[in-house]
Amino acid sequence: MSQSSSQLSSGPIAPKVMGPQREMKETMALAGVVLIIGGLLAAFWLYGQANTPVKASPTTSKIQHAEVTDLLKKTAAVNLAEASTTSSTQIATPAGSTPDILHTDIYFEVGRKGLTDAGKVQLSAQAVMLNQHEDYGVLIQGHTDQQGSASYNKELGMKRAEVVKAELVTAGIAEHRIKAVSFGEEGVLCVDGSDVCRHMNRRVHLEIRRIGEEHMILPPAPVTISESSDSSLDSSPTSEDSESMLEGPAPTSSDSTTLLEPVSGS
Repeated sequence: MSQSSSQLSSGPIAPKVMGPQREMKETMALAGVVLIIGGLLAAFWLYGQANTPVKASPTTSKIQHAEVTDLLKKTAAVNLAEASTTSSTQIATPAGSTPDILHTDIYFEVGRKGLTDAGKVQLSAQAVMLNQHEDYGVLIQGHTDQQGSASYNKELGMKRAEVVKAELVTAGIAEHRIKAVSFGEEGVLCVDGSDVCRHMNRRVHLEIRRIGEEHMILPPAPVTISESSDSSLDSSPTSEDSESMLEGPAPTSSDSTTLLEPVSGS
């Protein structure tokens, strides 16, 4: 019997551990389950709060409406201040900011020299600029399409240029600041026979350039004194002139010889 008991106690089977370690493992597992359940409950609660509509009280609505109204008023005041600042800045823009060269095209109808409504509006805007900047001159170039003879188109281009010039003069632009020429069909931009191309060629081109007032006014022509009154005086010689006419160089010996040729005798 003693031998069997010793064999059992020294066998390979490990004894079961029953003590504080088992209790700690069970406690940690239970705590993990509790945390998971708590997290799920918190997630469900937050989801329900997000989907629940919030009812604002009348007092809160009035306060929010008043705040929005004040914000709109402040925004409008800021916009008005910015607009006034912008307009004053545009008015105070120095004249030097205008480009030295401006180009504008005024278009015409087929075979017509009269201005269209759009052309009058364009010329009115250019006249305002020219009245503000008196050191600018205008070169008006009349153009036509390729329909008709070259001589007819030359004349038509000049008529269109003169109409534009007259419109600017009527608007207050001095005539000495404007020069009008005609290119007729020689200055065409398009060469095909389409309506779009022909419309592009029927134009008056304005070249507005900064020249300077002193370079646009011709100097006064020199005054010439009429010589009609002096001619009557010059026609009758004076006493000094008559004496000088009577007085002449004395004939030399050679002159007397040539004057008194010997007469041949028998």
